[in-house]
This record gives sequence, C-alpha cells and structure tokens, in this order.
Amino acid sequence: MIYETPVFRPLGDCYLAVEFGDEADLSLNFKVLALADALAAENIKGVMELIPSFRELGILFDRFETDYATLMDAVTSIQKTVKQIDKLPSRIVELPVWYDDPWSADLAVRCDVQRNIEFVAETNNITVDEVIKRHTGTDYWVVCVGFTPGCYFSIPLDPSKWLKAPKYKTPRSYTPARLIALAGFSTGAYPVASPGGYQVIGRLAVNIYEPGSKSQVYPDDGVLLRAGDRLRYRNVGALEYEDIWNAAQAGTFNYRIEDEIFDVKSYLDSRQPKGAGE
Repeated sequence: MIYETPVFRPLGDCYLAVEFGDEADLSLNFKVLALADALAAENIKGVMELIPSFRELGILFDRFETDYATLMDAVTSIQKTVKQIDKLPSRIVELPVWYDDPWSADLAVRCDVQRNIEFVAETNNITVDEVIKRHTGTDYWVVCVGFTPGCYFSIPLDPSKWLKAPKYKTPRSYTPARLIALAGFSTGAYPVASPGGYQVIGRLAVNIYEPGSKSQVYPDDGVLLRAGDRLRYRNVGALEYEDIWNAAQAGTFNYRIEDEIFDVKSYLDSRQPKGAGE
C-alpha cells in the first residue's frame, strides 16, 4: 500500500521515521529522497542526520534542541511542498564486475551448495551467460546504504531485467569482501568480509568502502555510494579485473562517476500500462 499521507513512527527517544508506504515500490523511494533533499536544504534545528531507506526516511535528532511534535510539524509542512516529484539528482556510477569469479565458486564449495550463478540461472530459466547479460543490461537504483559501512541495496530500473532468487537456507558465516550478491530482486555487495545469505554472482574490482583512500572519489567516511545513485555494472574478465584492482589500490584508477538529473516523472510514466490515465 502507498499511503495518501506519510505515517510518522517514533523509533527511539531521538529517532523519528517518516514512512510513505509498506511495499517495495520505487516511487516510495523517490518520495523519501525528495523529502531528504528538502529537509537538508531547510537545515531544521535539532536535526542531526537523515537516513533514507526504501520506503521511509529516518530522522536522527537532538532531543535537547527539538521534540517529536515540533519536528513532525516542520516535516509535515515541508513534505507538502515536495508531493510532485519531477526530477532528482542522481549520479551514474560504473562498477566493474568479474562475473562467475573464482571466489564465488570457492564459496559455493565451502558451503556445499551449487555455484550461485548457476542456481540463479536455473531459478530464472535462463543460462549463466544470460544472467550476466541481463544483470549488465540495466541501471540499478540505490534505494539505501547501510547495514554495514558501504553496504547498499539496489533495484533494476528496467523490470524486464529483474533476476529473482531466494537467499541461502542456511546463511554463510563468511563472505569475501566485494562480492556482488542477489536475493529477491535486489542486488547489493559486501563491502567487507562478513556473514551473509545472498546468492553471490561476481566480484567487484573496486572497493565500495575504503576509508583513508588514495582516491578523491571516496568521502572522508570511505563510503563510495549513496542513496539515489544509479549503478551500471560492467562485465570484466580476469586480466582486466586484476589491472583495475591494482590501479584502484595505487590511487590511479579513473572511476566513472557522473552527476546527472534523473527524470522521475518520465520514468514513472513509462511504467504505466499503455492507455492508463487516458
């Protein structure tokens, strides 16, 4: 359900959530990000941090400078000004990926499961090559960043390119850093070695979390991506993967990141069935 008006939910003594719906619809995330931009521009007293997620915006505030009622009034007033969302700032970020990589294959052996990319292919009734072609055939919208530093969740903008797969029945105790992973229809990546249960289908040739990086594309906190980015995965082989990784670690790799404006209205209109609204 997409709510007619946002629902406010206190989630602690200094945390307020503004929820726009209870389903996985990208239009909700557009509303979250538009509100986040509007609130950031207003610089509301007491607001310490804005935390976008798929369908709600988290607002961390200083309870010695504001309270729930005051904050809700301010947010309600500002939210009324961003009901019509035509455009949003959105970076295009290209991520080089070695699909069907040896780390993912070795992980499947350790966990005594089928190679994950083969499992994804079978689940979607396509070949491994078609998995790679489909995964690189559309841009992915980053709906939120978090869980572990730099971890992200992204949704394919072209629904015809969706790849669906369940999580592991028994989660892994270990996943190498930078593995690209899929569950449901969401794609993410492991920024650091950690447990996990998503199906792994490849490995990034660059870090998505690199504090103290030699490259200026990483902010001070080391988190490369942010909500509202569009990711473009590029298929690379073993040799190119090695070249990119070495250059990235030396601080000489040329990251392909472009600041753009995303036409939200045109995108949402394109998702409507032909004849709808006529």
